Amino acid sequence: MNFFKLNLFTLATTLITLNVFGQANPFINVLPSNSGIVSVGATIDIIVTIGNTGPVSVVPQAKLRPIIQLPTSVTFLPDALQTGLPVGWTIVSNTGTQLRVCNSTDPIPVTDSRIIILKAQGVTVSPAQSLSGNINFGNGTTCAPGPSVNGDFTNDNSATSTISVIAAAPLPLILNNFSVNSENCISHLNWSTSSETNSEKFEIEKSETTHEEWKTIGSVRAHGNTSNNSTYYFKDENIFTNNKVMYRLKIIDLDGSFMYSPVVNAHLKCDEQNLTVFPNPVANGKLYVSLNSAKNVEANLTSLTGQQIKKIILKNGINYIDVSELSNGLYILSSKFVHSINQNVKVNIQE
Repeated sequence: MNFFKLNLFTLATTLITLNVFGQANPFINVLPSNSGIVSVGATIDIIVTIGNTGPVSVVPQAKLRPIIQLPTSVTFLPDALQTGLPVGWTIVSNTGTQLRVCNSTDPIPVTDSRIIILKAQGVTVSPAQSLSGNINFGNGTTCAPGPSVNGDFTNDNSATSTISVIAAAPLPLILNNFSVNSENCISHLNWSTSSETNSEKFEIEKSETTHEEWKTIGSVRAHGNTSNNSTYYFKDENIFTNNKVMYRLKIIDLDGSFMYSPVVNAHLKCDEQNLTVFPNPVANGKLYVSLNSAKNVEANLTSLTGQQIKKIILKNGINYIDVSELSNGLYILSSKFVHSINQNVKVNIQE
């Protein structure tokens, strides 16, 4: 009898153990490449390992939502440059210092793991600082937050490491000057260098926001190796703002190292090209258009339903348009200036 009770107790204990612990157990580990050392402006890989120690169940897809946290001296590169995710994984959010991923369509079997390589860039010089990885959970259908995995041991849901940022080595190039002049909604960038050694190219970056969100808009090939002064030029015609526009050069060497130039500002007023119509309402079938533009402008007179009636080439100054054959009513005179800046004016014809 005692033997029977003992075996019942052992069986019950085993069932409880399997129920609690016989499930999936995800874990996380984070480790930066290059012993956690990156120079300002250079990139570094953050290697994240996500696995399942089991002992029984698969971690379902859309169940893991690990988040990686960097110190402010380092920033994650934009999503488009994060090419080291396994198949079936997606980026949920990326603030620069925090990046969250999800195993959207990738269940993880027992004793299996995934390697995620995230790219970051050094921002400011700093001693060794902590970076961390933490697992939280999705709902198993989408990557929205959800409950934890059955049987998960929480003591392996976090991991830390360290990363330090050192000063970048100076490039063998001297930037003598960098300036921008604006004219008719176009920016003209000029710069000069001296004593170039193994220089590859200049990438031109622009920001049209107050938050300094930089984007590359073009590049110019460097001279490579020269002891003479070299001059460079770039024209930016793709401007869609009347506010301050900022520019900087990313100066890239043949070995991939780079540095940034000082930032220069251009103040542009792209809406100074405009037109007015008179008289309005139109009398006697005579419509006059006053245009202020250094270049001719194409205009279209259409009905309110969009039917084209006349196409006109407007010149700077006063332009005359004969509308005597048109019926009374409202029309639209639409003009397209350079840089895709449009202006639409309602014309009221009343004979």
